[in-house]
Amino acid sequence: MWVGLLVVGALALTGLAAELAPVVAHWLTGVPPHRTVPGQTWWALALPVPVGGLVGLVLGRRVGADLDSAGAWSVPGALGASAPWHRVVEVRMERRGRRTVVALPLLDGSIVRLRAPYDGHWLGRDPEFERKQFRIRLLWETHRYG
Repeated sequence: MWVGLLVVGALALTGLAAELAPVVAHWLTGVPPHRTVPGQTWWALALPVPVGGLVGLVLGRRVGADLDSAGAWSVPGALGASAPWHRVVEVRMERRGRRTVVALPLLDGSIVRLRAPYDGHWLGRDPEFERKQFRIRLLWETHRYG
């Protein structure tokens, strides 16, 4: 998560530097800039970065999985996204495109894929993925027989 915050901060600082560069150059040299960019253009370029960061911070915490002694539950809840431990056959890792997710095959043959934790490329990398997957397996082994 901190890598994403660093990227958002770097993009915001880049936009701010691009906005202030002509002003600073005019202040240092006393020569007005020959080409100017309308302020609306800078807002259109710079505003999506902090707004996207805020939306990600607000909504990002709502996606995940709740684990308790009864089973695994996707957050926010969706139909078919629950897996009581007594119905889970095994806990395994599964590749889905470019990311690895925790999959819970059930007795009836269906598979519940948890939204979190997952491990992917670039900013989706979770260095604690294996530890979290092990913790899910430990909960399943502890509570699968009631």
